Amino acid sequence: MEKLFAKGNIGKMRLKNRVYMTAMTTGFAGKNGQPTDQLLSYYEERAKGGVGLIVTEIFKVNTVHGNALGNQLYALDPNNLPALAQMTARIHRYGTKMVAQLHHGGSTNNPDLNGGRLVGPSAIPNISGIVPEELTLEEIAELKQQFIMSAAMCKAADFDGVQLHCAHGYLLCEFLSASANQRDDQYGGSLENRCRLPIEILQGIKAVCGPDFPVLIRFSVQEYDPGHPNSISLEEGVEIAKAFEAAGADAIDVSCGNYFTMYGENMETYHYEQGWRKDATKAVKDAVSIPVMGMNNIKEPEFAETLLEEGVCDFVGVGRGHIADPQWVRKAYTGRSAEIRKCMGCMYCFESLLSIGYARCAANPRMGREYSFREQPVKNGDGRPVAVIGGGPAGMQAASLLANRGFDVTLFEAQDALGGALTLAGSTAPYKNKMLKMRDTLALEVEKSGAKVCLGTKADVDTVAALNPVGVFIAAGAKPVVPPIPGIDNAKVVLANDVVAGKVKVSGKVVIAGSGLTGMETAEMISRQGDVTELSLVDMLPQIGAGLYPSIYFNVMRNLAACNAQMYPGHAVKCIDDKGITMTKVEDGSELFLEADYVILALGLKPDKAMIQAFDEKFDRVYVLGEANAAPGRIGISISDAYIAAYCFDPEA
Repeated sequence: MEKLFAKGNIGKMRLKNRVYMTAMTTGFAGKNGQPTDQLLSYYEERAKGGVGLIVTEIFKVNTVHGNALGNQLYALDPNNLPALAQMTARIHRYGTKMVAQLHHGGSTNNPDLNGGRLVGPSAIPNISGIVPEELTLEEIAELKQQFIMSAAMCKAADFDGVQLHCAHGYLLCEFLSASANQRDDQYGGSLENRCRLPIEILQGIKAVCGPDFPVLIRFSVQEYDPGHPNSISLEEGVEIAKAFEAAGADAIDVSCGNYFTMYGENMETYHYEQGWRKDATKAVKDAVSIPVMGMNNIKEPEFAETLLEEGVCDFVGVGRGHIADPQWVRKAYTGRSAEIRKCMGCMYCFESLLSIGYARCAANPRMGREYSFREQPVKNGDGRPVAVIGGGPAGMQAASLLANRGFDVTLFEAQDALGGALTLAGSTAPYKNKMLKMRDTLALEVEKSGAKVCLGTKADVDTVAALNPVGVFIAAGAKPVVPPIPGIDNAKVVLANDVVAGKVKVSGKVVIAGSGLTGMETAEMISRQGDVTELSLVDMLPQIGAGLYPSIYFNVMRNLAACNAQMYPGHAVKCIDDKGITMTKVEDGSELFLEADYVILALGLKPDKAMIQAFDEKFDRVYVLGEANAAPGRIGISISDAYIAAYCFDPEA
């Protein structure tokens, strides 16, 4: 991978390789806008992993109407300068450069964080239907100075440059896009006028910070927003890139989409393959002479190398790949690409950010916990035996870590191969092969750790007792939920896991009970097989697919709409017979009958309490993980449970 590890320049900034970590919000900043130890450790781990450039998460430039998060980096407070300088110092010790991303969310901000006030270039309803206030010329002038002075403060803190966030429907993107900008003054109308504010900010930063201080522009070259016909098209996006180059930008960071795009074009789910938007990046590359930075849903170093070879971009952006594995670059450089824990596109990071206020990663249990797990696990196993039951994601994680700590690990798996939930999740669609790659990486970790693997072996208490283990880790034992309703034992009733695993083949008229992710993706899978003539999804909840991350939900629903799948939210299965199922409408108790050749149960999983109790009664130290614990079916929680338990395991406590 000669090109990936070649040195390169962005303006006067010299980078040791062509990989940059894209800006991603973590929620780890302090309430006053300072970097916390949690955030410092998170970034330092990625610098230590060899990346050439880190673009930080968003810095707010305005505290009156510019708050996107409750805890967001902020450079205009002089009290934050020492902590920001510490952040850059900790990054620079590894030869990695750091650029601060300057941001204003515009009408996408949360009004609750801004005194109920939202602003934008024009009074155009945002994605929530809220109409922002149109910024006055005086407010635009003030905002422009806040961007410029934020850059000056970042330079004082020894940042290597700044990046203006002009993408994804945020304020500067709103000014660029005719769909959000309907002003009739010098900041609206023509493309030249719509580019005026970011260009004035760019040139103002150069005037204050000096011509050699790099200013990068991240922008949406194409908004993919069919609901707004005046949104940025690729042709217009290329012209915007040329305008930024002419104004003095040092590099163009090409992104796409905005927050009206339903399918996640600007933050791809697992439905998208690597490089799906490389033609848009290449269009910019062909139009400008300054460096082009490209985010193309990169998972694998080999693919990143092909983008450079094809001249798609000059620098490759790896975002969530660095969340999943901070050693992404180092492993690629040393020929260990197979060992990279690759992003699965599962959106667990975004889901966590929205639900608990900070990001987590399904693939990487240390993400955001680097400051807590900064020490290497204690190697005090001394060859003492440990049993791990279940070869799914939790079992593989626990087994490899315990073996690396020096324990004599035996991993029992009832199936003929390791994988568990990852194999099932990765089998529902071709685009979910990211799950299978994660499975293969975890299995490789188990192999390299030296743990013994017993496949096709369902461990019982006596089998495990023969090892005389100092600890037993149960990462199996979750069972599909099968409700006690009349006809549930009918031959036409099958389990979703059996359908996905290929143990059962369905055809004709099929009803799926349960519309969580398993039910939805089972529906997708069987709809592609061509043997299903009618497909229906039933759920007691008032919405089909409730709880799914929005862009995953919309992608699945789009695919199901193509096969004319029928949806029955707010209905409970009352009984099943040879002809079909009878449902009860939750709202009023009325009944509805659906003919069915097969009924697939996708009602979730529950722990096998009897199995767990049997082990708990026999052994002193029993640890219940993942699907066997409180959150069956969540790969991220399974891996996290296992990592923490194996890291902290003390056979003498």
